[in-house]
Order: sequence, then C-alpha cells, then structure tokens
Amino acid sequence: MKNPVVIAESWSYVCNIQAFVEKSDTCYYFYLWINPESDHPKIKSCWICNRVKAPSKVNTKIMKKGIAPIMPAAYISHDKRGMELDEKKLSIVWFEEGDSAALLYEDNPICVIPGWSGYNGFHGYSKYAAGIGPFAWEMTGAMETLTKRIQKSKAFWNYFNTNFWGDIQQMHMCALEQFFGKHERYYAIDGGKFPPKALISGCKQDIIYGITAGVSLIPMPTVEQYFEDDAENFRRIELGIAVTKSHRQLAESMYSALSGLASIPWKEITFFAHGHTVPFHNINGFSALLFINPKFVPELEQPSYNQCMNEDINLLWLVPITQEEYDFVRTHDVHELLQKAIDIFRLHIFDGQKKFIL
Repeated sequence: MKNPVVIAESWSYVCNIQAFVEKSDTCYYFYLWINPESDHPKIKSCWICNRVKAPSKVNTKIMKKGIAPIMPAAYISHDKRGMELDEKKLSIVWFEEGDSAALLYEDNPICVIPGWSGYNGFHGYSKYAAGIGPFAWEMTGAMETLTKRIQKSKAFWNYFNTNFWGDIQQMHMCALEQFFGKHERYYAIDGGKFPPKALISGCKQDIIYGITAGVSLIPMPTVEQYFEDDAENFRRIELGIAVTKSHRQLAESMYSALSGLASIPWKEITFFAHGHTVPFHNINGFSALLFINPKFVPELEQPSYNQCMNEDINLLWLVPITQEEYDFVRTHDVHELLQKAIDIFRLHIFDGQKKFIL
C-alpha cells in the first residue's frame, strides 16, 4: 500500500464536515475535514492505532512530508508490534452539535474527536493510547462521559427519523401566539434542507415582531468550551427582532438577516450568546446588531417556551446599535453597556433611536 486509503466516512448532518478513517502502511487515523471545499479548510486528526512496530520516538522527518506519524511505544496500550482493524466493524457517530464525532468498533468507542480538540496539543481520545500521547490521549478517564454522550447522540439523531416537525412547529406557534397574538406571516427559512426552520411574524400593540422557530432543534457548536458545565442551558437559541409599526419596511428587510444568521453557528462552527455582536450596515445610522438574552435582562419581554429535549430555549433579541455603541461594547463588558440603557424595558424594540447614553 503506497498511498493511504479511506476505509470509513460520514458527513455531518448540519455542518460542512467530513469524518473519515484513513489506513496507511503504518497506522490508522481518524480525521474531521472542516469546510473541505472552502478557501480555508481545516483538518483535525487523531491517531487510532499502529499497524507496525512502534518506534521509540516521533519521526519528525515523515511529518514534514505530510505523512501520518506512528505513535511512539511509550504512548500505546496495544501490542507494540501493531494491530489491525476490520473496516466492516467501523461506524461513525456524530455528536449533537454536528461538529465532532466518535469512531466505534463493534459499537464500542475506539476514537473520539470532540469539539475542543485542536488546542494545547490535544488531538482527541483513542482507546489504544496510553497517557497523554503526541497524537492522541488515553480514553480511559473520559470513557464514562464519552459513552454517555455517544448514547445520547445516537438517540438525538434517531429522533429526526420520526415525524418530529409537526410537534415542534406547534410548540413554537403556541408560544409565539401567546406572546404576540395570532401570527401574521409564516416563512420557511431552511431552503428545504434539514433541519427545518421558520420565521414567524406577529404584531402586538404598536410593535411588529419576527421570531425564528426551529433553530433551537440543534445545539450550537463550541458552547461548552465557554460555558463548561452550564452549556446545556445556553446552547439552544431562537432569534428575534422587534420594531415599531412606523418601521414596518425595516422589519421586512431584517427578516432576511434573521434567516441568514440562523444558520451561521453551524456554517462557521461557532455560537451566538448574550453580548455578542455582528456587523450590520443596512440601517442608516447603525453599524451592528447586538444579541441580548432576556435571561440576563429580566426587564425584557419574551415568549414562554417549553424546553426542547429537556434544555432551555434562549431567545436572543437582535438590537441595532450605532457605531459608537458598537465600539463601546467591543472594548467593555456588555453589562457596562446595559447600565447606560435609556429605557431598559424597550431596549429590544427598534424605533430609529439609539438605545444607550454614552
């Protein structure tokens, strides 16, 4: 075998990521190829096992040639002479966020590349690694957590083989119509692709609302790297805008912004949260959109959602801000900005005026 061969592969259901197992003359590796057809693709790799006798140290010369390195003997737990895998027994399970995956062998995890791989020399976990190896870490200490997560992920993706959308759609419709009354418009914003997403608009008093429905079905990637044990309380979101009736035309144009932003976390492998911003120059005199979560600003109104798969749904209001406000929030904590709000109760409602006194 002169060139490595791919013996198992799978595409993420929601991210542009290909997972595959490569077999070379010397070893097996598990890879995640992120945005493979883009101008800036990224590869995450994790050693699975050696096929040949383990060396005493890393061969840096072959690494410079782009050849997958063999794990040194001190960091392997299998036979030092090497081992083989039966490709028919391999399967790949995607984690719920769609940006990380586990490799199973006869339904047992043998290699995992979690979302936090690629940092501080961590590539992933291998069943056949011993200690903190240069190309994989030992799986033993993380096995219980990983096994639970794999089982949960299997059940999660199996759920979408059912007629799930009707119930989800109804839940959102009920929550929104209790919030702003009978809905005015319903827009499908998923382009006919999985997962289904919609934008629902309505009017209450003099305020027009547009709020997404279904974005929360899939947890956002990378949240656990920042919220750690509290990640499950913040990884599911819906997006909303509110404008006065005098800006109805603006509401219509902002619906397209909501539609585009609703897929960004999985396209860019990132997440949205309270205090985050995105540049937005479609409103004269304003430069960005500020995400505000009513969990942190209890004065703000919001729909009352049922949980999604036993996790909270976080509505993020998109608040247009001026260049001055944008500069301030990028150099200060968002809570400092909120303390300067002119009217905290109507912070999320766009009326053409700035929201903060700076």
